[in-house]
Amino acid sequence: MTTGLNFWDISIWTFILCLTAIFVAMLIANLLIKTIKPLRRALIPSPVLGGFLLLIFLSVYKLIAGEALFQGSILEIITYHALGLGFVASALKVSKKPKEKGSQKAIFNASLVTVGGYSIQAIVGLALSMLLFFVLNGESWPASGLLLPMGFGQGPGQAFNWGNIFSQYTADQSLALSQGLTYSTFGAFEGGKSFGLSIAAMGFISASVGGVIYLNVQRKKGNIKMVSRANNFEEKLTLEDYQGDNEISSSDSIDKSSVQVGIIFLVYAISFAFIYGVSKLCDISGVAFLTNTVKPLFWGFNFIFGVGFAALWKLVFQGLHKKGVIKKQYTNNYMLDRVSGIAFDVMVVSAISAIDLSAFGNREFIIPLVVLCVAGVIVTYFYVKHLAYKLYPEYRDEAFLSLFGMLTGTTSTGVILLREIDPQFKTPACNNMVFQSLYSILLGVPVLISMGSAATSWKSLLIWFSVYILFFAALYIAMRRDDIFKKKNKALKKE
Repeated sequence: MTTGLNFWDISIWTFILCLTAIFVAMLIANLLIKTIKPLRRALIPSPVLGGFLLLIFLSVYKLIAGEALFQGSILEIITYHALGLGFVASALKVSKKPKEKGSQKAIFNASLVTVGGYSIQAIVGLALSMLLFFVLNGESWPASGLLLPMGFGQGPGQAFNWGNIFSQYTADQSLALSQGLTYSTFGAFEGGKSFGLSIAAMGFISASVGGVIYLNVQRKKGNIKMVSRANNFEEKLTLEDYQGDNEISSSDSIDKSSVQVGIIFLVYAISFAFIYGVSKLCDISGVAFLTNTVKPLFWGFNFIFGVGFAALWKLVFQGLHKKGVIKKQYTNNYMLDRVSGIAFDVMVVSAISAIDLSAFGNREFIIPLVVLCVAGVIVTYFYVKHLAYKLYPEYRDEAFLSLFGMLTGTTSTGVILLREIDPQFKTPACNNMVFQSLYSILLGVPVLISMGSAATSWKSLLIWFSVYILFFAALYIAMRRDDIFKKKNKALKKE
């Protein structure tokens, strides 16, 4: 006799109920922000507040019921895939680059500031985590500082990815070879997932608190004029946003939005197939480096491969369009923005609510977390402020708020802070932040690739720590290239 699932089995409803909890938490958070003035002034994004509300609810439920509401790692799975789908949706957009004079230079400078931010966060994070290892008599994980640039600079998705990978490291070499795990003399980072997610959550709070402090200081000095969140500029949409030239019809035999979602999932599935194929080749090879380092690295970079295949998809379709094989434009930037927005909102809520609060009772967890987050926000604040004032003197406050918000939270956090003084995006600050992403992905490869091997031994850790310093120095010279070379040229003319 064959037994099947019944519609009243809770397992059938678990995923839907989990998504419902995520969206309801966002809606409640948005309502609280709209109605409570202090929250509105705090500039906390609705997904961030929603994540904390859901975290509190799930923790209270577990305390009362004695078991978790959502079994397994469903919130972590949602976080992982929401990151990849959000990046694929963003990458599929047809680029409409600004044509203003000097715009590309400003965008490139923004990417240098962004990747420089990852580097300086990695330097500070590693310096502190290595120091804390000796201060706490070896009780803390010496490479935990690597999660600072992932949580602050990259966001909760990457913080979870690498926290999860680090938590699966082993100091048992034979176990690593037999189970395809990464061998590290440091062993597993117990609570690595929650540590990474906690840093990301503290990054959002840092963006809000730091941004509010900066806004109020500059307002009192008379340098800026703030715009109340309640009276925020409303986005004005035109018919062209929904239906661009030569695009497929909004309502055909298949809905236009269904086409967008279908393409996103297809590209994401192609990236999965590629990663799966590489993963199998690593297993077949029997080479420890490939199975223990390259394999988890590929799975951790699911979003980068998603972006790569999205770019390839666009190139193929552009070629077919030029040859007349395809007559219509199938993607719509406005709809892709909405899908990526939903994915990133869901990612933030699920990531924060997936934090395991039980880890906060351990000294080796809480002390490094507090030290790294405090140092991270201070260094990022002064680093971004210094460069925003140097590189963007015409709109330095707007540049600072957008870049600081992004380097401690996500792009949406930067937009929220920016809208307080530039609601209609009259300055190039928003464009710089949005269009710098492609350059940042390419420039940030050294930092991202290092994550797979940096935490395997003290030797690797120190080597990569030195590389981060040299890389940051090179980026800083590139950022200040105009000043440096102008001074040299003036000196030569005097001679």
